[in-house]
Amino acid sequence: MRIEKRLMKEIIREWQETGLPEVLPRAIKLPTSINKIIAIVGPRRSGKTYLLFWLAKDLLSKGVAREKIIYINFEDPRLLPFEPEDFEVLLNAYRELYPELSSGIVRDKAYLLLDEIQVVKNWEVAVRRLYDTGKFFVFITGSSSKLLSYDIATQLRGRALTFELFPFSFAEILRAKRIEINEMALYSKARFSIMKAFEEYLNYGGFPEVVLAESDELKWRILKSYVESMFLKDLVERYEIRNQAVLRELVKYLATNISSLFSVSAFFRWIKQAYPITKRTLIHYLDYLEDARLFFLLKKFSFSLKEQALSPRKGYIVDLGLRQVFGHSYSQDLGKSLENLVFLGLMQAKAKNPWLDVFFWKDSKKGEVDFVVTERRQVSELIQVCAELAGPGVKEREIKPLLVAAQKIKGRDLTIVTMDYEGEEVIDKKKIKFVPAWKWLLAKTKDIGRVAS
Repeated sequence: MRIEKRLMKEIIREWQETGLPEVLPRAIKLPTSINKIIAIVGPRRSGKTYLLFWLAKDLLSKGVAREKIIYINFEDPRLLPFEPEDFEVLLNAYRELYPELSSGIVRDKAYLLLDEIQVVKNWEVAVRRLYDTGKFFVFITGSSSKLLSYDIATQLRGRALTFELFPFSFAEILRAKRIEINEMALYSKARFSIMKAFEEYLNYGGFPEVVLAESDELKWRILKSYVESMFLKDLVERYEIRNQAVLRELVKYLATNISSLFSVSAFFRWIKQAYPITKRTLIHYLDYLEDARLFFLLKKFSFSLKEQALSPRKGYIVDLGLRQVFGHSYSQDLGKSLENLVFLGLMQAKAKNPWLDVFFWKDSKKGEVDFVVTERRQVSELIQVCAELAGPGVKEREIKPLLVAAQKIKGRDLTIVTMDYEGEEVIDKKKIKFVPAWKWLLAKTKDIGRVAS
């Protein structure tokens, strides 16, 4: 059923006449006048809609008329189901509302903000047509990794740039809580606020609504509601999952065993004893979880593409708050949680720097380095994560594979991220930095400068 033009006009004007909410600025910077479709991808509730609102506010502050900004949320029940041909209705509705803006009399382009575009099947051709009219700067958001650059490059034929958005980084959490980040904060009462915020980040993650919730009970309730909406909308409904029980077990397993190697074959041998499922279906379910940006499976670093493709990967979750609800653990594994936070910090850095990539390293003697960071395909940093170094032989166990990897794959900077230990050591002519996780996270997102030095 086609969307009525009258309804489309109402939706366009309704948003234009409504005041924009208070919006916290994000670390991501979007180009506003480049001749490309701008795609923003991230998990549900990570702040994509509010990023569009922030963009609208920024445009208004620069003198762009409100009538030249069109926002459409494709999860609006009034627009369901939205079909590709309905984009023509959208275009005609706007032309009739503002004939002077679309007739060519006014040459400046309008801004088209299309939220949760993945809801529309076969949206690519229609969006490309809107872009090709030359009348709009087009911004799209979605919670599917198919909006990432590799996939979208084929669909939109080089017309798009993709930016990935995550839940709040630690620096964004401090800004949201109005906690000052500077060198003097380390020697004032603000330090205790920073430590408390970091503890909350470890427990409840960085989803904006959760961060701003006033009580632990409310944070927990919000996270539980996210789990069901993400599970049903982003997984079961989107991919028409038949065996929901298996998917729930897979989600629970990955959430419980974060920062650990995941073997598809081993999990399949276990799960098939309880549920009828094929290995191919299990692989599809894993793809869906990655596509929805809920979990990430990190590849092993290797100069051999075959070895990299065949090796088990390490699993990480997009937000530690979700682990509390998704997982099956009655005590916090601080080391695993800390490693997951470091992974998220690296992914947020990668979102800003397209030359960056992240792997883990493991040799035949079972020595392992948690993260290998490459830039322009050259190894730039090796990172270990260890919450507590005080135990017998712990420091040596973390340092040894770091030095072996540095020799084998030529890593320049060697870092061990800890819970609170800080210092430097030179071993075998290699300098190793020990950095508390909260400092490392702020430095990695370029938010403290001198504080991290």
